[in-house]
Amino acid sequence: MGLFGGNKHFKFTRTRRTGFIHSVLSFTRLDIPTLEVYETAVAFGPDTDPITAHRELSEVFGRKAGEGEFLFRADSSIAGRYWVQSITPWTRWPETAVSALEPKRVVIQLAEGLMYRFSLQVCAGQVRLVDGEKKIEPYRNSQDVEAWLRAAAPDYGFTPLMLDVSMQTLRFGHRGQKIRIDYAQVEGALEVADPEQFKRRIRQGFGHHRRAGLGLIQLTA
Repeated sequence: MGLFGGNKHFKFTRTRRTGFIHSVLSFTRLDIPTLEVYETAVAFGPDTDPITAHRELSEVFGRKAGEGEFLFRADSSIAGRYWVQSITPWTRWPETAVSALEPKRVVIQLAEGLMYRFSLQVCAGQVRLVDGEKKIEPYRNSQDVEAWLRAAAPDYGFTPLMLDVSMQTLRFGHRGQKIRIDYAQVEGALEVADPEQFKRRIRQGFGHHRRAGLGLIQLTA
């Protein structure tokens, strides 16, 4: 989608037979950086945990969440339903899906200076190695999450204008294990600073535990 502006070129043509002056006004089309994504929702059984849903989705897209193909998040109102954002449309339903919506194509404009309201469920925290394995220590208060996001924003290609952070906990069972993930619900407004960097971050997601349905940012103009 493009906007019009830039240098204006005027061309005047005089038509003597009618006595009127006919003017042709032309504009230079600006190339606006955009990101094309597909949004859909897929419903599994009501007891389907996010890690199981991720396994089913990764088989459809061929990659794990956050590797550039898709991100997802749980529906807050319907158990077992997950919203999915992908770079390519669905090729098929996950094998155990009960139902799915037809993917909707969405074109997001990312010109420098554009402002958006946004919503983000994100697990941010310190990463350390324990016996050669990566362990994540999530931030447990909103001030730490806000400081992290403001510090990371320039590398992510945007400028935070307003942030409202509340701490949440994701709990679910998976293969007999009880899993708890502390995360933050972030609402606010942002301004695009670097379209290409922001585009990459939207595709890859934010923070940790993307396989548990975190890291997907929702933008509203």
